[in-house]
Amino acid sequence: MRIGLIAFGWTAVLAMASLVSAQTHPLRESAEPDQPVRPQVPMLVPRQPASTQAAASAPKSPFTLSPEEQSQVDQALKQWEEHSQGIKTFDCRFRRWIYDVVFGPPGRARFDELGSLRYQAPDRGVFRVETAMKDNKEVPIDDVRAERWICDGKSIFEYRATQKQLIEHKLPPELHGKAIANSPLPFLFGAESQRLKDRYWIRIVTPPGVADQIWLEAYPRFQQDAANFHHAEFIIKKDKMAPFALKLVQPNEKDSIVYQFYDIEVNDPFRLFKGDPFRAFTPIGWQKIVEQPPTSPAEQARRSPENAR
Repeated sequence: MRIGLIAFGWTAVLAMASLVSAQTHPLRESAEPDQPVRPQVPMLVPRQPASTQAAASAPKSPFTLSPEEQSQVDQALKQWEEHSQGIKTFDCRFRRWIYDVVFGPPGRARFDELGSLRYQAPDRGVFRVETAMKDNKEVPIDDVRAERWICDGKSIFEYRATQKQLIEHKLPPELHGKAIANSPLPFLFGAESQRLKDRYWIRIVTPPGVADQIWLEAYPRFQQDAANFHHAEFIIKKDKMAPFALKLVQPNEKDSIVYQFYDIEVNDPFRLFKGDPFRAFTPIGWQKIVEQPPTSPAEQARRSPENAR
């Protein structure tokens, strides 16, 4: 089951303006990133125990930190964890640039899109790509590029506009209430300092002269995560400890996806009066399809035709 919620960390999660030199502050809203990227839909599956993962082919550490550098990383992650624990609801807009060195224009994003992101602890979320930028104007997005996902903690609902289908991807019981934190991209919500360090090699790469942000670079320790992205760069605003940007460099190390977040609202006191955005409804004229969660190898063998005789 492949679930494309980059902004959530499934979500999937979450891509932003290219992280280049501090002199140009590339991730400001007025700047356009200049490195190539292509979106990839991450796998959302139950995570294997660390001992099992370690036995598999795993990436090698891309760098070595001094004790002082490691202490700085530990402090930044602890601050981010403490802030994340206080988030009950989160709403924002985002702009997404997708770079593709093969099909995209040289030095420019192939797609420039806008959307919204909503989250409610511990594991409810909405991710939508609604409009696109063309000729410096915001226009409705083509159905083939439109994205809408809803997670209610037990299922992830995918809206496919071109097929007029609502696909319900049921989550296995072990991921109920945990899909976001245990997904391929746990940077935005439910971040736990030790869990992040267990899964990624992380270092601070804040450019000299940038005092109001923390720039983190993360490389997957396990092949299961490395299949989704080569490395990620995440920018946090220091004053409010709010996410500012996320860049995902794809496994080919050439394409990338960049998100920039804005209009952020945390713990909106009026959320209860705005309806429930995490309920998935089937639009009129659409077909709903339910996909059961993937089974374990043992369960698959038990259900095989040979064993059913």
